[in-house]
Amino acid sequence: MSVVSTRSTSLSSILTTSGHRAKQREKWSRVVFVPPKDLKKTLVNYETGADRKSYDALICMIRDADIGDNDLIDLLNEIRQCISFLGPNHKLLVEVILNISWTTRCEEAAEAYKSFLEDLVCVHIYHCKIVIERLVTEFKPLERSTSRLQATPWENSIPSPEDSTRLTHLHNVLSKILKIVPMSSNLLLQSLTTRFPFFKAPTHNHEVYIHSLLHIISYAPDLRGEILSLIINRLLVIDVNAPRSEIEEYNDENDEDEEVFKIDEAGIEKSRKEEVHPIGHTLDVCMGMILKFVEETCYPGGVLDPEGVKGIYFHLLDVFEKNILPTYASHHVQFIWFYLCSFKRSIVEAFVNWLWGRVSSPNVAPVLRQSAVCYLASLVARGSFVPISLITRVIEEMSTWIHSYISTQDSLECANSDVRIHTVFYAICQALFYVIAFRHKDLVDVKKNLLFLQSLNLTKMVTCKLNPLRMCVPVVVQHFAAVTRTYQLAYCYTVMEHNARSNLPVVETSNRLTAWLDTFFPFDPYVLPNSSSRISPIYLQYRGTLNLDAEEKLEKLEEENDEDDFMDVSFSHSDTKNHLDKFSYSTSPGFIHH
Repeated sequence: MSVVSTRSTSLSSILTTSGHRAKQREKWSRVVFVPPKDLKKTLVNYETGADRKSYDALICMIRDADIGDNDLIDLLNEIRQCISFLGPNHKLLVEVILNISWTTRCEEAAEAYKSFLEDLVCVHIYHCKIVIERLVTEFKPLERSTSRLQATPWENSIPSPEDSTRLTHLHNVLSKILKIVPMSSNLLLQSLTTRFPFFKAPTHNHEVYIHSLLHIISYAPDLRGEILSLIINRLLVIDVNAPRSEIEEYNDENDEDEEVFKIDEAGIEKSRKEEVHPIGHTLDVCMGMILKFVEETCYPGGVLDPEGVKGIYFHLLDVFEKNILPTYASHHVQFIWFYLCSFKRSIVEAFVNWLWGRVSSPNVAPVLRQSAVCYLASLVARGSFVPISLITRVIEEMSTWIHSYISTQDSLECANSDVRIHTVFYAICQALFYVIAFRHKDLVDVKKNLLFLQSLNLTKMVTCKLNPLRMCVPVVVQHFAAVTRTYQLAYCYTVMEHNARSNLPVVETSNRLTAWLDTFFPFDPYVLPNSSSRISPIYLQYRGTLNLDAEEKLEKLEEENDEDDFMDVSFSHSDTKNHLDKFSYSTSPGFIHH
């Protein structure tokens, strides 16, 4: 045998031996679980100080040993017989037992573990907090390293059989604890808040957690308001970190890629993983779950439940007032209320009345009044379920308020020229202009409604010294001007031309222009692709400003008045798609940032 071959054989032998020894060491290092012979004696000796080593060895063995299902059942039965001894002094032992993985074990072992938890909390309320925290920690996907099962995303947010069984075990224990210890609901809410996934966490983490929170409501209905508030609060964080523009870019890129890469050179369709906005996808999945929950609450068994609608409406209204109304730059979460309003006419009427109450109340902060009128106008304009009678009532209330405000200012010897004083006025004016421009086709279908619009005295609004046309978003002003001229409701172009030529700053501070009040149209188009299936059927897209006859009439008027040509350069009346683009994704006046 050559020297080379000898060395090669020796090297191979060494490697083989080394691997074998490593496996042997791993085998020897495993702790073999040995059931305690007399657990009660071990606990008593630890408390008296007679024998602490046996107690420490028991803790280490439970912590490190690979306990089988049968051994776990025997251990739990032994512990339950000594449950009265497991007070605060044995916190470490309790923690070690709580760290045992049990939700994926056989049914008998899982039931034994649940019985242990119930007995522990019943006898020692002291351990209630840590038990609840441990249970809430399990509201997450299964980890491959610690479970025989693999964590796979759910289809249509429906738990897999394995996850359903696992989560059912957890909810069974929680429901029992809430009955045994009524005050434990506060501990549960604290733990749910603390353990909520970070907004950048994987989508499936949020999916499992929110599913679990919504399931808690089924057996703890008293917590519905707090749980919904928690979920919506966290969804708001996700929402503001997933701007509509970024989600659209992803959607547009996917549409382009689908066209370009649909078929390869051989004519075979390529399979590729669809790329989505990571945070936007999380929001899409979560919104789908929330909207489904709202529907199932209002339509249990497919039949409308008036009491169910009423109950969830007041819970969500409280969340809206505390969380949604003060939030700036949210894009999709507010559609929960849009969706709820579509179920029953009395709901949308109640919500509209509530919003107008906030708008018209001088005791509400101006910034919240402006936000409320934006929600009011956007809801009335975009909701296909909003009846014309309600639209005309909203318009009438806005008009009455505006005229009253103008009369108050006209009665003053010298009106305050600082537009910051009049921000609510400008916000309501823009809301009125927006609703009339957006829903004009529905309003002029009936002669009675056209006469109603003519009675609003819109001319006085647009020509008053506060000059609302100068403060409103240009796209709203342009559409409103076209509609009011066509139907001879008001003539805005002279004022608009004067404003354009003067081009004076609205607010000037430290020689820097801080013009334009800043707010938003909260119900601009919903761009989350999956959950949009619930919104699209009840949502109105903008249908263009004028019909053909009105366009011909407008062209004739333009020929007679050269001043109109100046204002119509940037506003094409014949391009409906252009109208849709211009009347969406806008920023309108309303908020002032100092």
